[in-house]
Amino acid sequence: MQLLQRVYAQVDTSVSDPLGGRIGSLAELLAFILNLVLGVGFALVLIMLALGFIQYIMSQGDKAGVEKAQKWVTYAVVGGVGLFLVFVLRAVITQFTGGNNVNVGTNVTI
Repeated sequence: MQLLQRVYAQVDTSVSDPLGGRIGSLAELLAFILNLVLGVGFALVLIMLALGFIQYIMSQGDKAGVEKAQKWVTYAVVGGVGLFLVFVLRAVITQFTGGNNVNVGTNVTI
């Protein structure tokens, strides 16, 4: 009779991808981050425009309120133009470097 017996632990050695295979390279990661920043930026521009127009309507001709609303709209437009230039610059750089315009996350299902 044998009192001690050899026991081998069975361990799963496979590593799963925490990103689900959506991002496979550094270029795709940077493209994902840039797309995220552009999306959030454009959303903020729309919100600022809406708030500026609401302030303009609510000012009812008050000079200080109208000036404040104009500043909001002006800043939103400048931000929108800046974001659009970043979007165009990304497309131009991608075209000149011969890369593909990676739109990571467009086919993501939740």
